[in-house]
Parts: sequence; C-alpha cells; structure tokens
Amino acid sequence: MGKKYTFRALTANKDTTINQVTLDALEFAIDENSEVTNVAITGNYGAGKSSIVESFEEKSKNKKFIHISLGQYDETISSEKNGLNNRQINTIEGKIINQLLHQINPNQIRKSIFKTLDAESQIKPFNISIYVGLVLLLSFYLLNISSWNGLIQNFSWLSWTTKPIISLLVLGILFVLIVYGFYFLLKLQKDFGFIKKLSLKAEKIETDIEIFSNDNSKVSYFDRYLDDVLYLFKQSGADVIVFEDIERFNDSRIFEKLKELNIVINRKRKICRDSKLVFFYLVKDDLFESQERTKFFDFIIPVVPVVTASNSYDQLSKILKDMELHKVLDEKFLFNISLYLDDMRLINNICNEYLTYKETLSKLPLESEKIFSMVVYKNIFPKDFSLLQKNQGYLFELLNSKEIALKNRREELNNKIKELKEKIENAEKEHLNDEVELYGSILKIPTGQEVIKVNGKSQSQFTSYSEFIKELLNKDSKITVFETFYSAYNNYNSHEVTIDYIFPEKNTPEFQERLKSTKNKKLIDKFKEEIKKINDELGELDSYRLSDIYQYAAKIDDFKNDFTEEIRKNPQFSIISFLIINAYIDESYQDYLTHFYANTITVEEKEYLRNVISGRQNKYNISLKNIDEIFNYLELKNYKSSNVLNYDLFRYLLNSSGHNDKLKIIFHQDNILKFLLEFYSELFILDVKNTSFHTKSDLRLFFEKWMYYNSELFIRYVKQESSEYVYVDKRKLVLSLMNLVDFSDCTKETKEQISNYLEMTQEVFLKIFHENYCDFEKFNFNLSDIDFKIKEFHYVSSGYEEDVLNYIYQNRLYEICESNVLFFMEQYSDLGTELSDVKHKNYEIMTSQKGLKPLLDYCQSSDEEFLKYILMYITLSEGEMRDKSEYIEHLLNNDVVFNHQVPQEKLESDESDEPGNDENIKKVTLAEGIISSIPNFYITYTQDKFNHLSIENREILVQNLVHTQKAEVNTEIVLEYFSQYKKDDNFLIDFINQNPNFEFDKEIYLRLNEKIQEQFEEYIIQKKTLQKNIRKKILNATGDRYFEKFSEIDMNGSQLEELIDNELIEFNRTNLEFFRKEYPSSLSKFIGNNIKDYLNDEKDIRDETQLLEIIEGYNIKKEDSVEIKIFLLENRFNNDNFEYLLTNDIYEEVEDKVQIKIQNLVKKYIRQFIDSPEEEISFSLYESILNSDDVLAEHKKKLFEKLISDSESQIEVDKLTLLGDYLDLLELPDIMQILKEQIDYDIYTEWEVALDKLNQNEDNSGNGNQEAKVSYSGFNEKLLDYLKKKKLISNKSKHENSVLKLYGFRKKRIEFNDSLGENNE
Repeated sequence: MGKKYTFRALTANKDTTINQVTLDALEFAIDENSEVTNVAITGNYGAGKSSIVESFEEKSKNKKFIHISLGQYDETISSEKNGLNNRQINTIEGKIINQLLHQINPNQIRKSIFKTLDAESQIKPFNISIYVGLVLLLSFYLLNISSWNGLIQNFSWLSWTTKPIISLLVLGILFVLIVYGFYFLLKLQKDFGFIKKLSLKAEKIETDIEIFSNDNSKVSYFDRYLDDVLYLFKQSGADVIVFEDIERFNDSRIFEKLKELNIVINRKRKICRDSKLVFFYLVKDDLFESQERTKFFDFIIPVVPVVTASNSYDQLSKILKDMELHKVLDEKFLFNISLYLDDMRLINNICNEYLTYKETLSKLPLESEKIFSMVVYKNIFPKDFSLLQKNQGYLFELLNSKEIALKNRREELNNKIKELKEKIENAEKEHLNDEVELYGSILKIPTGQEVIKVNGKSQSQFTSYSEFIKELLNKDSKITVFETFYSAYNNYNSHEVTIDYIFPEKNTPEFQERLKSTKNKKLIDKFKEEIKKINDELGELDSYRLSDIYQYAAKIDDFKNDFTEEIRKNPQFSIISFLIINAYIDESYQDYLTHFYANTITVEEKEYLRNVISGRQNKYNISLKNIDEIFNYLELKNYKSSNVLNYDLFRYLLNSSGHNDKLKIIFHQDNILKFLLEFYSELFILDVKNTSFHTKSDLRLFFEKWMYYNSELFIRYVKQESSEYVYVDKRKLVLSLMNLVDFSDCTKETKEQISNYLEMTQEVFLKIFHENYCDFEKFNFNLSDIDFKIKEFHYVSSGYEEDVLNYIYQNRLYEICESNVLFFMEQYSDLGTELSDVKHKNYEIMTSQKGLKPLLDYCQSSDEEFLKYILMYITLSEGEMRDKSEYIEHLLNNDVVFNHQVPQEKLESDESDEPGNDENIKKVTLAEGIISSIPNFYITYTQDKFNHLSIENREILVQNLVHTQKAEVNTEIVLEYFSQYKKDDNFLIDFINQNPNFEFDKEIYLRLNEKIQEQFEEYIIQKKTLQKNIRKKILNATGDRYFEKFSEIDMNGSQLEELIDNELIEFNRTNLEFFRKEYPSSLSKFIGNNIKDYLNDEKDIRDETQLLEIIEGYNIKKEDSVEIKIFLLENRFNNDNFEYLLTNDIYEEVEDKVQIKIQNLVKKYIRQFIDSPEEEISFSLYESILNSDDVLAEHKKKLFEKLISDSESQIEVDKLTLLGDYLDLLELPDIMQILKEQIDYDIYTEWEVALDKLNQNEDNSGNGNQEAKVSYSGFNEKLLDYLKKKKLISNKSKHENSVLKLYGFRKKRIEFNDSLGENNE
C-alpha cells in the first residue's frame, strides 16, 4: 500500500476554541431578553469569523442556524465606483431567497410562491388513479344496479353484491370518498396556493415566480414578495441567520434591505409571541465608517485574527508538522516567508499544494524552499503564475532580465573606466603640479595697472610666489591694484578688484578643464585603484546570479514591464523582492513548474546543469557521461563559477586541446584550490591503490596544466603554514610534482617557494616517502634547478633516502651552519670521532679526514661560505677552540675574518633579549671571535706565519692578541705592538706581566730604528707597574741602569729625585737603611713612592712617625692614605683616623678587601662605632655590621635603635623597610612601640586590633581560636613571618587575595604591650 498523505481542508473549523468573552458576547446576542437582532461579527479575511460562528452553533444545540453565503469574486463588480445597479441588487436578494429556500423542507412551504424542484409532491398519480377508479366503480354500481345484476349472473361468487345491505354500504363508502375528495382539494389550495390568480380575460392562472427574471428587476423582491419572504423566514424555524461575504459587493444598500427585513420579521414575531430572529453579519472591520457602523448594527463582536503576519509562522509551522513536511524546510526561511502570509485558508492551501508539487516533482532533487516559494507565488499571484507557465507575465520578464541588467552594468562600468582613464591621462599631461601653480600661470596685471596687492601686501612681501597666489585665491582676501609703483608704495589711488579681474582666463572651459586635471594629479593612485576594483567587478559579472543583480528591493521596484501596474495592486507585492533577493525563485524556475524527462542527459546531469545555472554548488563527483551534450548547455561565463566544477568534466578538459579557454578560466576561479586538491587526492589515491586507469601521466598532466595556467595559486598553497585541506598530504603532492614535472620553464618565484617548502618539510626526503616510486634522476635534477638549499636537517641521517642525501652532499645543496656541518660530519667522518672533538677541534678534523673533503671544499669555496663556517665554528666551540695552534693560525691567516663584522651577541651562547639601537650594538670581527675562543698564550706570533694578511689586518691581529693575551709573550709581538702605538698603553704592560719568565731578545730589539728604541726605553722606565724582574731585564738589555743595591754617595739631589721617581732604585731593606744613613732628607720620598712595599714589609722597619710625616707632607693617593690609617689603627686607636674610614667618601670607594679591613676595625672598636655620629657614616657599613654573625646581638640592637631613632644627625633611611629587615633583633612589644611612636600610627593601630582579636581565645574567656585580617603590604608580610617564627600565631596564617589572614591559638596570649606598660586595648 502506498504512502498516505495528509491534507488540510479550507472550510471553517467547527472545533475552534472560543475565548470566554467572545462566547458571552455571542450568547448575549441571541438571548431572548436582549433587543439585539442585527449583529456584526467583524474581522479581516481569514480572521476566523466563520470558524467561531460554526463552533458556537455546535455549542448552541437549542438554536437553529441558517447560513447564507453571498461570495462575490468578480473584481469588476466589487470595485465599481457607483455601487450596484437595481438589477444587481435584485439578483442578490434573489440569491438570499434562493439559499434560504433550499435550506427549508419543501413540505413546510407549500404556500410559498417560490418553488424548488426537489419538493415532494402530495399528488401521487397512483393513489389518485385508485381513488378516481373506485369512485367511478361505486357510482356505476349504484346508478346501474340492474345492469350490474346482469353482468354477474355468470359469476356466482359475486352474487353477494346484489344484496340491499351491500348497496347501502356502497352508498356510504361513496359518500365518504366524495367528502375526502373535497377535503383533499381544499388542503392543496391551502398548502400550495393551487389557484393563485384568475384572469377573467384569459382565464389564466399564475402559479410560480421566476426569481432572476429581467421583468422584475425594477422592483425589489423583498418589497414585492414581502409576505412570501416573511413566510419563508417563519417556516424556516431559524433562530439565527448567518450572512457571509456580503461586504464583498461594497454596497451598503444590501445591508439596509436586510435590516428592514429583520425589523419586519421580528415585529411580526413579537406580535405572534414567537422567538426573535437574529441576523449575524460576518463582515470586515472597515466595512463602514465608525458612526455608520454603530448606527446600523445592534451589536458588534470583534474577532481577534487567528493568523496575522506576526504569528503566521507558528500556524504554518504547526500545519507543516502535522503534514510531516517541516523537516526539509529551513526554519529561518519559513519564518521570513510567513511574514507575508496572514490568511489561514491561504496557509492551508499553500501547504496542500506544496505537498502535491513536492511529491509530483520528486524525480529531480529540487530544493524544498524553492518549491515552497513557487507555491506561495502561485497562491498570491495566481494569474501571473499562469502566465509564467506560458513564458509571459511580470515574473517571467523579471527572471529573464538578468542579461539586460548585466549588459547595462558592463556599459556603466566600462564608461567609468573610460572616464577614469581620461582623468588620469589629462592629469599626467598637465605639467603644472597644483592649483596654485596653475593660477600663477594665468595671473595678469590689468592694463594700465602696475602693482597688485592682497590684504595690503605686494608680491615681494611674501616668502614665495606660491604664497602670494594662495593669498590671492583666499575668498576672504582683499585685492587692490595700483597704477604706479609709487602709488603702491605710498598706498594711495588704489582700486579694489575681484579675483576675476586679475585672472581673466579663470572661467574659460579650457582653464576649468586644466584645473580639474591639476586637482586629479593627487588622485591618480586613487583612480587606478578604482579602475582595478571595477575590472575585478567586471570579471565577476559573468558569474552573477539573478540574486546578485537584484540585491535590493529598490531595484526590483524599479523594474518596469507591461504587467507591473497590475501586479503592484496586490498588497503582497513585496514578497517578490524577498523571493528574488534570497534566490528562492531564480533561473532554475522551469524545473519547479513541470516534469523532467531523461532523454539526451541523465537525471544526475540535469541536476548538475540546474545547479550550475541557478548558482548552487554541485558535488565534485557527480557522474557526467554526456560531456559533449553538457557543453551545449553551458556558456563560457559558466566556467567562472565554482558550481561548474566536476571531476569528470575537469579530467576531460585536461586531456582535451580544444577547450583551453575553459580550462584557463577554471584555473583562475577564486576558490579553485579546494577543488584542485580534492581532484589530486582522488587521482593519487586511485593510482596508488591501482584501482583505476589513472596513471602517472594523469598526475603529470594535472601538474603541468596547473603550473602553466596558475602557478601563483600553487605558490600560495605551498606558502600556507596551516591548511584547512587536511585530507591532502602536501608533502606527497610536492614530491609527486618533483618526480613528474620539469621545472625548467617554471617561474623564479615558483622555484623559490618549492625550495623553501622542501627545506621546511624534509619528510619528502625520507625513505618512507620514496617507497612507492621516485625518479631520482628527475628529482635530483629538479633540486638543482630550483636552487634548493637545506638550512637545517630535521631528522637523523639514517632516515633520509641515501641517493638523495648523497646528491645534496656532493652538490652543496645545503647551508653552512652548525647543525648541517655536524649532520654531515656524523655521516661521513671516520669511526671513533668524538663529539667533543667535533665541537672543539672541528677545523682540524675536517682538514685531516678524507670523507669530509667535500664539506671542507664547500666551506672554503668562497669568502662567503668561509665566513659562514667561521661564524658557525665560533658558536659551536662555545668559546673553546682546541685545534692545534697551526690550524688556528691558518684560520687567522685570512683577511676575510678581519674584514667581516658581526654583532657581539651572535658570538655568545646566551644572546641578550634586551632590544637596542643597532648603532649602539657592539660589533666584532670574526678574527676577534676566533681569538677569544682559544686558550691564553696559544699563538706564537711571527710575521712569517701571517704573511697572507694585509699590514693593516696584521696590526689588528697583534693588537687583539696582546689585548686578549692569547699570544705567547715574545719579543717580536711586544716590539711590533709597541711600534704600532708608541704611546702610553697599559695593555702591553699587562700582557708582558703575564709571563714572569719573559726573556727579552736584544737582537730583535736592535732591528728597530734608534728613535723607536729610545721611545721603548723611555716607555719601560715610565711603566712602574711592569714586574720588577722583567723591567730589570728589559732595562739591562736596552742599556739603562737599574740599582738593585744603591751605594752612590754625594749624588746630586735632582738626579737622586729622578731615580726615586722613575723607581730605578729597588726598594729593599738594604737600600732603605742606606737612605736613612746617607740621604735622610729623601727618605720620606723614597718610602712614599714605595709605600705598598713599605707597608707589606716586615713590621720592625715601619716607623709610625715616618708614616704620619708622609701623610701630612706628601700628596699620596687616597688608597695609600687609607692603608696607612688602617695600619695605624691596628696598632693604636685614634678617633680622627677611625671616623675618617667610616665616611661614605672613603668606605664606598675603596676595594672590597679594604672594606673588609675597615669592617674588622669597626668590630674591634664596636662601642666607639655605636657612639660615633651617624650622619656621615656609610649606611652599607651599618648593614654589613648588622648582618655580621660575629657581632653581639645587644650591639646590633643598639645600632638598630640608633638608626631608627629621630636624632638630628640621623641617616636618611626608610624606617619601615629598615624595621622589616631587622625584626629579629627586637621583641614584639619593641616593634609595636617603634611603629606607634616613630613610624606609622595607622599600621600600629591595625596590628593592635588584629592582635587583640587573636587574644580573645578560649584561654582568655573567648571561644576557641580566633582569626583576624590585616591589609597586605611588604612590611605586614614580614611581620606575619616574624610572628609565625616566634610561634605567636599559627602556621596556617597566610597571604590570601589582598589581605593577610592571621590565625591564633586556643590557649596562648600574645604580649605586645610596649615598654611603658600600656594595657592591650
């Protein structure tokens, strides 16, 4: 049995639920006690008036209802301006009588002159025949009794009829029959009006009336046949007459007639004491004006519409669910279209017809929304829908207007392009740059005038000519002219003129055109951008659907044709805009009007074509077999749309040479990438599985056409770091491309991008990716062709395809970098090579092993590669190169490493993250990087070893080796360094001092010219920091005298002073005693110049008096003075010396070891330190003492109280921070007292409240343990830790959110009263 379908009737619903107020109103209207007889039930069409009345009728079983419907659907009658004529009104009255007549039992209206054909006749021929025969027979019997006797003589069985009694009986029966006959005739006359009218002339009887006769048109039926009409209403037995659709005639006279009739009927009924007759008029709200309406009707009952545009969605959705049609329709679509449906009958019919169309057209997979839309249009515009099926009408022409609209749009856009190009051309031709220059070119001094002034200033008073012109063009400027320069100078005889007077050509067409061009010069880029946008739009026009053309309702409103005026009369005209704009009715409308028959193309191919034309996306894998036939249906513009994309069609185009134009368009579609990748995926999968005839040649053809027609798209795809096309393995795609396509003809950018991708995605080089097939020759050739370079290998060498890896290694298809060098050294170095040697002896290993020769040759192939290697090796070695010195010297014997600089951070393992200006970044040469990576004193420098360096770079090398102390200290490097600088330089002395055993080669020294020799001798004499033994050796070698034992007597004072100043006399006990004996006046100077040696010597040679004399009499260094005072204080306390060492100026500036000596003195004299005025004492010295473990706690406490106190000589410190740092030195009451009296009373109060609350515990007449809160701060957190350490509060106390939570103990009291003994409050 087939599927059962559910439909909706369009009749009134008798099961409608009537709300109570309406029900009460209806009952009031028919109540016998009310005077209401004419009742209007008002509401718009479809509001549910009929349903309410019929439902009320079902409830009112004791009342009889008769319905009279006068539907008039002829729009020409209902729209007549002058109303209905008499004949038309007569016809309506006749229809009322006719409908009433046919709702009454004919047997109850025998007297009426209005007859019906189905009336049951009381004159039955058979009965009449029997009656007449019986009367005649009995009459014959009585009148001819003798004849009767003769007739029955031969019938003995009738002999009883001759008896007298029988005759009397027959006479009685005959009498009865005759009486009954008279009764029957009288009854017929009463019920049927057997004789209506007798015509004396023609003896004619008028027995019936022709209701719709033209003869009666002048006189109203209600008036002419009032008695018969009243008779009909009486015999109907009705209590309520329901009149429907009377208002469709738009003539109030009908209501007037009915009201008159109702009044007559009810007055007569009132006289006869019959029940009243109520007329119900089901009419629209706008039938009468307000006063007329209330005057005509006795009672008006409004009906709230069941369905309006605002709630029709609910009803529509409910009906569709009942019919099981809702699942295939989009809810948003239903809601939007329901806004145009406000009639329940219309909604029901639309659903019925939608079901019919949907099932009838089910052969094609049509869109449900479009079927529904077409049915809605059919119901709202039935006439235009009928014309649409004949290729006529408003909608037909609208649907087929796309090409005209596109043509007009093309012309409009081309005109815009032409206009913009003209503007650009004219602007480029104009040699003047702006408006000011143009006006300046036409400025003319009027005839008879010599000077022009603007706002009282002449041209010479402006900074430039253009400023003068700008001022002239200012609309508020005052322009005056003068006849002579003299009058202009004296500012008299001026004439004010307008701008047109001095720019006479201003208003000419030629000038105005040039003015536009100069303004457009600034807009050329904008014009070009507009042209580009317009061209883009032109390219998209061919793919436009009808909904793209008509994107706004205004455009549809502007569409005009022969049917526009008529169709716009429909109040639902706006639904057309909705259906067209949203493509619910589009170019595929024909498929929604009739059946499809598969002849030349299949159903599937028909669906494909329909989707292409209507702009709906097709599935790529739709089977297309009749490709040639499909080509006949498709236009070239269709190939611009993604809807045309199909695997079979695309494969056909790839293999065809006659459709290149179509293929080119497809490859340049906006979103073609998704299709291409899915097409490739299908080909590749089928090929790999060997389930298809597709081979490598198909893939090759696909890639070749892609590269030929749209390589830019391939580049964009390759560049995408993350892709939504996860179903395609990009690595396999690129590998296939590399194995199949010759890259010789590809663009440079294509090669670069593929090269970049291969470098980033090295899985394509792994063995697993080459298992299926790989043309190594083609693959490797393409690697070279695309200039491929691996920046860094991502996998271990064993994972790579060996043939490919060897090709990359031998052909230098990789970058010189740390990871790559290590990668190939691991692959090709000798067995047993240690990783640490590779890191720290890299160049030595690379040079000495045969398998690494390709790598070595690559690194030395050019300066650029060599620099990369050096930079890599410096980083790899982590600042520690352990190659043999000859290999390092070989690296340094190259000008390249001196000429190339890099930021110092690049040579460091921990690069700084701090941003900085490039100008401030320190740059170093690679030579400096190498030098910094080798051990100290590693290089034995000679000029012969570095003969490949330029003189300049060799000098730089010497400088670096000396500064970094990486070279062995020898005479050659010392003298070459000195020869470069010949000035005071501490680096050389420090360098020489590093080798106590340095032997100065006098032969090399003597090679220098005499001037340099003298300078070097003087340099050594002046450099007293040079180690004494080295200095002595050099001075002896250079010929200068150095006194290890001084014994010269009676030496000139100036000579002796020079020897002392140049430290040519060695400081020792022998020479000291000699000076005391022979030169006591120079003793202090001798000691002062050698004070460190003096202080470090044995104690018994020190003389305190002598030291004081040196301090007071000689200008010695501050650090020496400090050392002397420390020495003196160690032997005997002196307050002045002690306080001198404690000041900021002294303590903060001396070396750490001297600060330690001062700290030890302070600990030794701690009481004196406590009593010292603190204002000039170094605070850091205080901190070191407070933090010292070997200072008594009581002394620390006194120091702290001294710092925290409010004395006049107090050091400026942050008291709260200081208190927080040294809480452990104090007890809690002391802390609270300091907070209260010296720091912050608010903090004290906060802690006082908190501690008080914690004390309200079980041990102090409270409840259990308590908790309190204080605000979070650095100090408060430190105090919380202090309290926990002292076990005054629970360890659960913590920082939570923005407060500190304190938890007390059950049985402990926190004593925090201050030293004054105040009570806790």
